[in-house]
Amino acid sequence: MIGPIESFNTIGIDERQAAIDAIAFQLSGYLAGKERGGREVCALEDVWAETFKVKHAIACNSATSGLLAAAFAAGLGPGDQFVCPAMTMSATCAAPMFTGATPLFGDVEPDHFGLREVPRGYRSGGPIKASFITNLFGHPATLTQARKTAEGLGGILIEDNSQSPFAWEGEKFAGTIGHIGVFSLNVHKPLQCGEGGIVVTNDDDLAARMRAFINHGEHAGPAIGLNLRMPEVCAAIAMVQLRRGEEIIQGRIDQATAILAAIGDIPGLRLPIVRKGCRHVYYTIPFLFNDTVVEEQRAAFCAALRSVGVPIVEGYVPPLYRMPAFARFARPCPVAEDLHDRRLFYFENCAHDVTLAQAEQIGGAFRKAAEAVL
Repeated sequence: MIGPIESFNTIGIDERQAAIDAIAFQLSGYLAGKERGGREVCALEDVWAETFKVKHAIACNSATSGLLAAAFAAGLGPGDQFVCPAMTMSATCAAPMFTGATPLFGDVEPDHFGLREVPRGYRSGGPIKASFITNLFGHPATLTQARKTAEGLGGILIEDNSQSPFAWEGEKFAGTIGHIGVFSLNVHKPLQCGEGGIVVTNDDDLAARMRAFINHGEHAGPAIGLNLRMPEVCAAIAMVQLRRGEEIIQGRIDQATAILAAIGDIPGLRLPIVRKGCRHVYYTIPFLFNDTVVEEQRAAFCAALRSVGVPIVEGYVPPLYRMPAFARFARPCPVAEDLHDRRLFYFENCAHDVTLAQAEQIGGAFRKAAEAVL
């Protein structure tokens, strides 16, 4: 039996002091229609833009709000369509649907789980003004190609990069290759401030539209907006996290590397594959059974791991069109269905802090479960 695995939490003394200083100075520096917020928000935006090598970084109160702002900046509205992977967190689809646009669900590729292709039959609907793509589990999707595809359809590429800060494809960070990238600072992410998000872009016009949407743009011009602003306290905490960002992410990579080394080669089980020229930051550690393993074997394997204290999750979220809210837009995505129903399971690397001894015990538990089930 593996001893209790500690929860992963990076909030420490520096973050607490930053919050206290922000409370003492100012809780919010926004005014309706004002382009930017207070001292802490502006500092976070400036350092975020510098860190990720983009022209504009815009703070908001959640990644979901960032996705919504991105959708409105892209000009989505009733009669339009947008592409969205079937296997992603629901907000990737729900946020742009608030514009009145219709989702086109695309299947995912089986190795890195990014959007594989634009769905067939897209010509039967309205124009595709945006393609949303998710850098899932900490690995970049095929972003450079996805941007070319989105532009070929006459739209823009919006990256949901909530799970992959500091990942990269080639020489660019994930989240910065599309026209817009959306980062999350939710409590469940490796860099966090409780609740919060950042949207990034190199396009001046898109940046202006998103700023107007996040902070009551009707007070400064013809574009209406909402109140999706980040408080100063959240920004102060996020700044400390950002300055420690590479250290935090490298720690998650080191933990995943130790666990994977302890597991080793197990027939019938595929460990994560990192695409050449990419950096995987292991928000989770996704595992795949091969094609011969049936659903019952996955369930038994995962149950055996959980029985000795290894926190394992089967599948991911179901393909979005299986949810009632999206069911009317269903189109079969066989890879996403197969991954969720039969082959995929994962260790939530962002949530747990294991010792080296526990990593070795996890490896032993995997091998023992394989002997019993596979």
